[in-house]
Amino acid sequence: MKEFSRVAGQLGFEYNVIEGFWSKWTPEQRKEVVDYSRQNGVGVWFWKHSKDLRTPEAREEFFKLLHDAGVVGAKIDFFDHEAKEVIDLYEALLQKAAEYHILLVFHGANKPTGRERTWPSELVREAIRGMESSALKERARHETILPFTRLLAGPADYTAMLFNDRRRDTTVVHQIACIVVFAAPLLTIAAHPQTILNNPAGEVIESVPPVWDETIVLPDSAIGELAAYARRKGNTWFLAVMCGPQAKTIHVPLSFLGDGQYRSVQVHDSPADNTKWKSKTQFMSATIHSPFGCERVEASSVAFRSHHSLYATL
Repeated sequence: MKEFSRVAGQLGFEYNVIEGFWSKWTPEQRKEVVDYSRQNGVGVWFWKHSKDLRTPEAREEFFKLLHDAGVVGAKIDFFDHEAKEVIDLYEALLQKAAEYHILLVFHGANKPTGRERTWPSELVREAIRGMESSALKERARHETILPFTRLLAGPADYTAMLFNDRRRDTTVVHQIACIVVFAAPLLTIAAHPQTILNNPAGEVIESVPPVWDETIVLPDSAIGELAAYARRKGNTWFLAVMCGPQAKTIHVPLSFLGDGQYRSVQVHDSPADNTKWKSKTQFMSATIHSPFGCERVEASSVAFRSHHSLYATL
């Protein structure tokens, strides 16, 4: 776990979420991991089963332990239904976590209902058939439905971006693009951190923020067929395009960029092999009447990133 925190620090990632085996550690071992992670600029979260937090005494003990150990957040799992006692449990957990200044993510949970407005320490809920679902075969269609259905209710803990066989009928670049489309205040990445460091598209991946200042859903988007998003953080624009089962050719209007000089970092699918991709950097000018007013996208997925005079695509 210390190695994960070290690599997370290299990537600029803020957190390392540790599964339930932390409970077998001694207090000294927990402190060692937390302190080492903090030295690398990484906060630690601990996973916990909700059944172990059903009483006020259990909640008090758990959140005090996290606070005293310097743990910043808790991933609480397996709520699994919406009976009144479970809804009451959410509220009790949110209140006690706030008392101890602990961030929360609810996994195995019902969809968001707006409680994060009262309890902003709740960053995200799962409530989605995410990357954990190994049986899901038609992932390309599934992932181009979600932005226009489940994600309208609020952010989801999808556990996005895998490059192994679990990506099913999606491409590697589709997986990179999904971390732009599936925005969440706590954006949990499924890929092993070392594979991200080794990835030729690492510059783009590392720079994707969890929250955005502006979002534009582009006109060719269609449920189950295409999700094309332009998102801005500060002066940096990202353009992410994910296709459903069929590849498409679209023309993306770049009028959202405004006039100026731009450097684009682009990551495209390789038409010959969906496990490979192409990356390029280029400079361009953008004006309303410029030949760069549209980007022609032929592959199944593409992603761009830009900062100041930088424009990026995934």
